[in-house]
Amino acid sequence: MILHRKGTMASWPFSGPWRVSDPILFQVTLVAALLATVLGNCGPPPYLQFASPINELNETEFETGTTLRYSCRPGYSRTSSKSHSLTCDSAGNWKYRDFCVKKRCGNPGELLNGQVTAKTDYSFGSQIEFSCSEGYILIGSATSFCEVQDKGVGWSDPLPICEIAKCEPPPAISNGKHNGGDEDFYTYGSSVTYSCDPDFSMLGTASISCRLENKTIGVWNPSPPTCKKITCPRPVVKYGRIISGFGPIYTYKQSIVFDCDKGYRLKGNKLIHCGADNSWYPPPPICELNGCAGLPYIPHATWGKYGYQKPTEEEVYDIGTAVRYYCHSGYKPKADGPTTVTCQRNLEWTPYIQCEEVCCPIPELSNGRITQLRKSGIDNSCTYFYGDEVSYTCNKKYTSHARCTGDGTWSPKTPECYPDCDSPPVIAHGHHELISSFLGLKTGDAIYECDEGYTLVGKNKLSCTSSGWSPAAPQCKALCLKPEIEHGRLSVDKDGYVEPENVTVQCDSGYGLVGSQSITCSEDRTWYPEVPKCEWEYPEGCEQVVKGKKLMQCLPNPEEVRLALEVYKLYLEIQQLELQNDKAKQATQEC
Repeated sequence: MILHRKGTMASWPFSGPWRVSDPILFQVTLVAALLATVLGNCGPPPYLQFASPINELNETEFETGTTLRYSCRPGYSRTSSKSHSLTCDSAGNWKYRDFCVKKRCGNPGELLNGQVTAKTDYSFGSQIEFSCSEGYILIGSATSFCEVQDKGVGWSDPLPICEIAKCEPPPAISNGKHNGGDEDFYTYGSSVTYSCDPDFSMLGTASISCRLENKTIGVWNPSPPTCKKITCPRPVVKYGRIISGFGPIYTYKQSIVFDCDKGYRLKGNKLIHCGADNSWYPPPPICELNGCAGLPYIPHATWGKYGYQKPTEEEVYDIGTAVRYYCHSGYKPKADGPTTVTCQRNLEWTPYIQCEEVCCPIPELSNGRITQLRKSGIDNSCTYFYGDEVSYTCNKKYTSHARCTGDGTWSPKTPECYPDCDSPPVIAHGHHELISSFLGLKTGDAIYECDEGYTLVGKNKLSCTSSGWSPAAPQCKALCLKPEIEHGRLSVDKDGYVEPENVTVQCDSGYGLVGSQSITCSEDRTWYPEVPKCEWEYPEGCEQVVKGKKLMQCLPNPEEVRLALEVYKLYLEIQQLELQNDKAKQATQEC
């Protein structure tokens, strides 16, 4: 019987299989369960995955205390310690405990060159997976299940085979070869190296290896290289130069490093390499002007030194470079200010101060009279210009010429009659230079300098007077270096000595002098006689040392003392051994 939704009752017999098909009725099973709960009976027993009823069950309701016996399903085995039945209790529930367990499959065994992985254990329904080690291909099933076989359980699939991957012989390439042999196949991990014929360059990787692809096939990886004749011509970069990678012809991947000339900056990449299409990658750079080209023209001026050399008009100067100029003799800067030009960021030189001529005044002669005037012939606005000469007659013993100098004065300052001397005295190991001479006359001053390694004794400047050169000529004396004497000292200790200085040599205690005790600095910058030496003096009796106490008196340094002690210790040990040997012999004889 079942309750209709509208409150009416409906009923039909429960014999045989039944099904509720009227959609407006509640589920029959829900009502049956409610009735069973009220009455204390059990409904149909639950489905057990591991067991099934021994007898066929057609009832849908069972009285309290009913016991149903079960047997294990295939793949399961009974447990002897538990009841193999279900019992309906007073609460209308089926009471039971698990009385069947899963059967276990045997160990599948070891997979050579592979691994067997079990997700759980080896019980009925479990799964194992097979995988091969790197470089091996799986031949067979990758999985196996523990399933029912006959009256027991067993694995659905046998162990597969892990076979090492194999590659076909490496492919041949044009204009090249590999170092492999004539094998029919190559196993996983094998490698060969390709090389190109002469004059051919390799594109790609030289070495390839046998690898496994998709775990199913052996292939060569990477692809074999190719050999191609690749040459790139030597690139030319104007105002640039090659600093690395020299050669008229370049092959694949060879590189060049560029730098620009002074005053130019590099635009592009300084490092380029020869590409596979016989071109340079990236393209060769260019060198752009980054300074002032040449020097401006300044009339009546000359350029001073720039660094250690004379600047040239063809040179390019960096931004910020300052170059000094000087007006020619007879010219001077037209205005006050620096006589330099500086290269600006716009690559132009700063404005410069012009040079104008220097004029000499009309000379006023004393102690004589002007007899002749000779002009330089240069067209300018001066009455007297640099290089103009006047001749005049002087009183006896005085010269008779004057010249207009570059600073706008006469040389001498005011034309006068001045002495004419013979050539300045010549000194040994030195030389002199005339200054303020005029028209080849030996007049004015003479400046003396000594040759390298000599020092000047006396005045370095002589002047021409009516009585000759004054003061007396200096001398160039030799300079001797300080003598280095090991284990010795000097009576006068300094860095250098002047001819004919004398020093006395004194040796340290325990050392004797070999040579002259007194030496003198000579004209040829050497010591005479030659520098002596200080050598160790052995005390009397040291030639034949027997005992250690004498040996200590004959050694010059601690290292030799240590060595001597070692020798003496060895001597004592030998004596002790000899003494022991003598005692042993004596004891033997007494026996």
